Parts: sequence; C-alpha cells; structure tokens
Amino acid sequence: MGKFLLSVMLITIWLVPANGLVVRSGNSVVIQQDEVIDDDLFAFARSVKISGKVNGDIFAFAQEVVIENDVNGSIYAGGGQIKIDVEKCRSIWAFCGSLDSDAKVERNLLFFGGQLKTGNNNNINKDIIVFGGEINLNGEVQGKVKGNMGRINLNAQIGDADINADEVNIGAGTVVKRNLIIKSSKEPVIDPNAHILGKTDYQKTGEKTQKRKTGLSGFIQWLFFFSKLIIGMILVALFKPYIKSTSEALRISTWKSLGVGFLTVIVIPVITGITFATIIGIPIAIFGLFVFLTLAYVSGIVFAAGFGEWLISRFKKDGKIAPILSFIIGFIMICLISLIPFIGFFIRLAVFFFGTGMIVILVHRLWKNLPKTMES
Repeated sequence: MGKFLLSVMLITIWLVPANGLVVRSGNSVVIQQDEVIDDDLFAFARSVKISGKVNGDIFAFAQEVVIENDVNGSIYAGGGQIKIDVEKCRSIWAFCGSLDSDAKVERNLLFFGGQLKTGNNNNINKDIIVFGGEINLNGEVQGKVKGNMGRINLNAQIGDADINADEVNIGAGTVVKRNLIIKSSKEPVIDPNAHILGKTDYQKTGEKTQKRKTGLSGFIQWLFFFSKLIIGMILVALFKPYIKSTSEALRISTWKSLGVGFLTVIVIPVITGITFATIIGIPIAIFGLFVFLTLAYVSGIVFAAGFGEWLISRFKKDGKIAPILSFIIGFIMICLISLIPFIGFFIRLAVFFFGTGMIVILVHRLWKNLPKTMES
C-alpha cells in the first residue's frame, strides 16, 4: 500500500507544473502591456485581452480573446472570436468560431472551428492542422498543411500539403516546396503564377450528398437518439437539484465551464495513460477510463438541460422552468444543429467541453460545502 501511494504521489508531482498558476476571471480580463506574468495564465471571462508578456502557457476561454505580446509557452484558446498577434509562442491550439493569427509559432498550429485567417507575417516552424469551414492561409508554414475543411484559399509559402476540402483555390503568391496533395469533389483552381516545386496529386472524391438514413443504420441511429433521450429524462428527474446547479454554472460561469471542461478532457487521458504504464497503477487507469467515458455520455445530458433552460428563458421571462422540459428542448436542438455539415463535429466537441466543465464545477462546489453539510 505504501509503494502504491508513493507512486501516485510521484505521478502527481510530475504532472503539476514547476511554476505556479495565475487565474483571472470575471466579466472582462485585461493584462496590461507593462504587466509581466512569470507563470501559466488561466483566463475565463466574457472577453480576454492579454497585452502583457507571459512566461508560461496561456489558457484563455472567452467570447472574445485577444493576445498581442510574446508568450514563452503555448496558447490554448477557445471561444467565439480569437485574435493572436505575437512575435513568439511555442504552439497554438484554438477551438473557436473564428481565428485571426499573425504569429510566429515555434511548433504547430492546431485549429478546430469555423473560419481561420493567417496574416502575411504568420510563420509556423512545423505543421498547421486544420478542421474547419473556411480557411485563408497567408504567410509561411515550414512543414505541412493538412486537415479537412470546406474551402481553402492558399496564398502562402509552405513545405507541402495534404488537403481534403470541398473547394480549393491556390493563389499566385503560393510556393509549395515539396508535394501538393488535394482530395476534393471539385477540381482545384491553381493560379498559373503559383510555384509548386514537387508533384501535384489531385484525387477526386465523390460528391457529398445528404441521404436519408434507411434500413439498419437508420434504425440504430434512431434507437440511440430515443435511448439517450429517455435516459436523460430519468437522470434529470432523479438529480433535479444538481441539474439546476449545473445549469446555473453554465449561465453564470459560461466560459469558465468551457475552460475547465477542456482541461479535464485533456488531463484525464494523460493521467490514465501514465498510470496504465505501471502495474500498480492499472486500477487507477481503469477508474480514469470509466470516469472519462461517463463524462463523455453524461456531459451531453447536462449541457442539454442548461442550454434548453437558456433557450426557454429567451421567451419566458417569468415563472419557473421545468428541468425535464429544458432538457428535451436542448437535446433536440443540439441533435438538429449537429446534423449540419462541418459545424456538427464542433458542436459535439463544444457540448463535451461545456458539459464536462459544468459537472466539474458542480463537484467542486459540493466538495467545498461538504464540511458545512457534515456539521449541520
């Protein structure tokens, strides 16, 4: 038992950053230009503006995020609109509606979202990995451009590319040092002045058509829909007070929910993988896997209840809102929005992050109030 606890302690020490943490939250978070933060920065608010220097990683989650100074670490950002204009950062991970980047990135840029635009001064030393709707690439990418997207307008100097998109436009300012691989249902438009030094490989894909699900696959899809709807209604009825608390967390701490959920989804698999590598840590790894899969399922139910309550409150200003009704409306709306091409994947991802964050915030509040409950 002693060896087991020692192993857990060593793993925990290894996971905790050597430097400290700076947490800023509220309606608006502003880091002034003359301010220097020598730790990792966590910012949760409706709007976040970081003009000061950060000697650590940045975790920013808000409706609007602006980062415009050197970062001696990586940037992890999520929200509505994100703008990054820095002379230095290690890497960028962005989950958002739109990202405007004019940054010098030492490693990779990973983007999940609607629109991505890189400026002429944008420089990525390794790869750019994109899953989004409309992509406008300028500047320079030393490595590979890859991913799945709706439309890409390429006007940059890149190493090579492996692009899967509905529409591909290669501009006159494009320089591809190695090979250009394009998978698309439409033939790419390549400007005669574009320079492709390697080979160009165009692979035509089938037209994407929305077909009504029939047969066994359609039956299974409807079965999953109704089973989750029924299970969700049962859980909401059984845990009504807690569902109300999670809905309140979404309403009051919207972007904090997103940030906490994102970090939880990242941390649990890391801890699970590390503990699984040790024989004595296998029970913890199995428990971590169970927690992760449970969150993946329950988070959608929790978020649907909070989202449905928010939708109803737009029309019903007075009176109580029934949690079960909130869940049914929220669940159906999320399912409908998830059917939209390209957007659907990001909606499901956002639901996972938000719902997980709402659950973690609830557990944290219950833990804080536990001594008071025991005393009473």
